[in-house]
Amino acid sequence: MIDPAIDPTSPEAAASLSPASPVTTNVDGLAVVRRRRDDVDPASPMVLLVHGAMDRAASFGRVMRRLPDMDVMAVDRRGYAGSFEGGVAATLEDHVDDLVRVIDDSGAARVVVVGHSLGGTIALRLATRGDSRVVGVGAFECPMPSLDGSYSSIGGGAVDVGERDGPSAAAEFFYRLMVGEGTWDRLRQRDRDARRSEGPALLAELIDLRRPEAAVDLGLVRAPVVLGVGATSRRDLRDTSARLREVLPDAWIVEIAGAGHGAHLSHADDFARYLRACVARASFTLDPHSSMGSDAG
Repeated sequence: MIDPAIDPTSPEAAASLSPASPVTTNVDGLAVVRRRRDDVDPASPMVLLVHGAMDRAASFGRVMRRLPDMDVMAVDRRGYAGSFEGGVAATLEDHVDDLVRVIDDSGAARVVVVGHSLGGTIALRLATRGDSRVVGVGAFECPMPSLDGSYSSIGGGAVDVGERDGPSAAAEFFYRLMVGEGTWDRLRQRDRDARRSEGPALLAELIDLRRPEAAVDLGLVRAPVVLGVGATSRRDLRDTSARLREVLPDAWIVEIAGAGHGAHLSHADDFARYLRACVARASFTLDPHSSMGSDAG
């Protein structure tokens, strides 16, 4: 874990700044929200946030407001929320293609792509393409079944439910599994219907993630990586991040105290600090003899 005392970031310096207003645009059927103040340092990389399964860009809202000194974007992945009408991405590579379109449209020359959960897997897939604009990657508790052979357990049973009862049932099952019965019961009917309608997108990505031949070739990842974990997250999620750290030996790993898998929602300040570490890592060369070089993982 990166010790805050040696973390080369200064979130306190931005505390007095007011966040930019969000601007939402449509990029080839994708809803993209961007916050960028006029006085943001043009030399700093843009941060592109990628959500996980059954999530949406709006879940990063509180985190984005805590980064007023940065150029930050978040995208509703195809088939979800504001990008629902854009259709369903058949494979995770299609989601990577979408991220490239968003980066193209942004005009950014340097980008740090940070994904939560399945969004982290997609961010790492993008990093295998060798796009020179992608100068850093963050992956917070991303599934990587190629590391432990857990292909059949991907989705926690949602794929089986979908095959038996259809995409809507799969989406409801998965959402209840992720957020709990109480949260589902408190949703308004229209929100439940919206979540159920995202079943086709969910099943497409879970099924593709289960294919061994579609595994991310981590040996092709050249951009510096910062992994993230919640201190109270499930053991399997933490174990996957530890395995990724072994495969990506130069990666930093940041643990958020008291947080679980939904750290971007429950611990916005700490998740914003994690994003700052991702940006710092993109331009920070580890000295193997320094304290950070020995203690970052």
